Amino acid sequence: MAWRLICDRGQQIWKYFKNESSNLVNFNEENANSADKIFRDNAFQENYKPVNVNEDQYEKMRIPSLKDELSSSIVKSMLNAINYYSSLQVEDGHWPGDYGGPMFLLPGAVITSYITNFQFSDEQKYQLIRYLFNHQLPNGGWGTHIENKSTMFGTVLNYISLRLLDIPFSNERLQKAYQFIQSEGGAIYAPSWAKFWLCVLGVMPWEGVNSLFPELWLLPEWIPVHPSRYWCHCRMVYLPMSYVYAERIVGKITPLIKELRNELYVEKYEDIDFTKHRNSISSLDLYSPQTTLLKVLNFCTNTYETIHIRQLREKASEFLISYIEAEDEHTNYINIGPVNKFINMLSIWYAKGRESQQFQQHLNRVDDYLWLSEDGMKIQGYNGSQLWDTAFSIQAILETGLGHLYPKCLNSAYYYLDISQVLEDVKDHVKFYRHISKGGWPFSTRDHGWPITDCTSEGVKATLLLHEQMYISPHRITSDRLEDAVNFILTTQNKDGGWASYELQRAGSWVEWLNPAEVFQGIMVDYSYTECTSACIQALWKFRSQTYFANHRRKEIDLAIQRGIEFIKGKQRPDGSWYGSWAVCFTYGTWFAIDALITVGESPQSKTIQKAVQFLLSKQNSDGGWGESYLSCVHKTYVPHQHSQVINTAWAVLSLISAKADSNVIRQGIHFLLKKQAANGDWDQEGISGVFNGNCMISYTNYRNIFPIWALGRFMKHNYTY
Repeated sequence: MAWRLICDRGQQIWKYFKNESSNLVNFNEENANSADKIFRDNAFQENYKPVNVNEDQYEKMRIPSLKDELSSSIVKSMLNAINYYSSLQVEDGHWPGDYGGPMFLLPGAVITSYITNFQFSDEQKYQLIRYLFNHQLPNGGWGTHIENKSTMFGTVLNYISLRLLDIPFSNERLQKAYQFIQSEGGAIYAPSWAKFWLCVLGVMPWEGVNSLFPELWLLPEWIPVHPSRYWCHCRMVYLPMSYVYAERIVGKITPLIKELRNELYVEKYEDIDFTKHRNSISSLDLYSPQTTLLKVLNFCTNTYETIHIRQLREKASEFLISYIEAEDEHTNYINIGPVNKFINMLSIWYAKGRESQQFQQHLNRVDDYLWLSEDGMKIQGYNGSQLWDTAFSIQAILETGLGHLYPKCLNSAYYYLDISQVLEDVKDHVKFYRHISKGGWPFSTRDHGWPITDCTSEGVKATLLLHEQMYISPHRITSDRLEDAVNFILTTQNKDGGWASYELQRAGSWVEWLNPAEVFQGIMVDYSYTECTSACIQALWKFRSQTYFANHRRKEIDLAIQRGIEFIKGKQRPDGSWYGSWAVCFTYGTWFAIDALITVGESPQSKTIQKAVQFLLSKQNSDGGWGESYLSCVHKTYVPHQHSQVINTAWAVLSLISAKADSNVIRQGIHFLLKKQAANGDWDQEGISGVFNGNCMISYTNYRNIFPIWALGRFMKHNYTY
């Protein structure tokens, strides 16, 4: 009885084989982050071939043959590391990995399953329960993410999930969760996203949430608060939420639902005036408090609900369901992310029926979001990070100068770049507020289909590096396709010179005053980010440096690079750092900023670079490493981790090498990376490394391999052994 990951063109599906011996691994509860042992152990056993190269063969194999002890150790480390990491690559060329971390995603899947009566298999159900119990905290609660303290968002939803997965109220661990919820005043103090699911499930009346004002979608698009102007993730979540609210969708009230009504509140369910608790929220969850403007608008829209015009509501519902269907078709029923995936699925179940083709298509894509690790089965934050990790992996391996030893690995990775680029715009992209897609690369798979600025840029860089350094014939990613990618990049540059994530920034930052999600920041607008801007600058510079493309839209590219650099310089903080919006945190943002500046010719002696170097030097630990807590992202100020971290250290070393900083400091970081490497070439999984919207962390298990390899390679490339 064993689980195996089956991959095809980026799609990752875990399948259970009853006739194979068990491959389950115990979870180390001392670290909430899984080490991805189930996938990695399987892949290692099947694919790993030990390094079998003697130093006297180095010259013949074009391996650096420097005689000092450090360089010799680095070469052996890189060979060992790439050998191990290449064994994890799957047949279609990408590197799978755990992209879990948020604890509010699985409940959406479980609640939708319960209402629409689709069943997880017994084996899946067992692993889902394991996951939830493995991440329950000693006080009985769950956090918003796996390293978080207990919150009502995490606890209420995961308590409900376990009950829907047939865990009885009398269960000892569930009793602890029950006591935690009671001690915090009951589920009326859960945040609005949790309350949405409570209403859908039938354990809270719809009067318990603020109006989602579905008619907002019918207003003229020039209005600054029209949903077409929101960040696409926000837009695509509140789209099906608005439909569900408009139709007041509620699942069947079963005996279990009646039991939950009694369990989730301190007062009797029938005695609660839920309208008085629309804005009630526990202090454990409050990260982005409601503004006065939002409170006024909520009062107006809540009042409107008592007198709303039926014909307008019906018209809004018609538009919303047509938009939901379009998003389903555009993404092959994967959807932009797991939150809207399951709300879209619920909407289609209600509008089209359980037996409809659309609902069956949704069912076929549920498993795309499931990932199995030693901590159990989870819902990932996306359908994977396939393209993102693969593009980084290519660049890391090539920077070592050892890419010629791994032609099969890199050719397979090139194949994945080829099959994941988006080749056409989605149907009716203007009608449904989509930016152009043609030429872009997505975070995960072509089937997903939402291209992103930095993913496109890393795809361009990886492609051009492979064309330069590896014998790849023919170039399946043609010049026309690279020009399309550059066109996507150029069309997504914002007025401030920076680049956002998916689209142009469509609204002013003041729209954030209307953020209704109390647990996240920065969800309303697609802002320009240091990391996205850096990636785009580097891709455009690399593209421009190719002889074949030297005159392609040269003036536009030159101006875009110049404006992007000005944006990055403007984002440097007084202490010399840059905030990282997509990973933990200042070491990450600073690496991106420095690499962009050095790429375009900024002097390492410039004031900007020297301030950044001094910032990094000030954060180095006595063991030679760097370690940053996820709390840096939350508080937006540097918070050290209690231990140095391999990934933070690699980012710092990459930055300092580019900036030509003190070689002794850099060597200390390199020694730390070497010391932390395991005998098989891997590194341990340490603290969580990804983040979104300031307050929610997410896992990137491949980062622990990619970035140490990259840092060691850059060290050798720049001859820092002397």
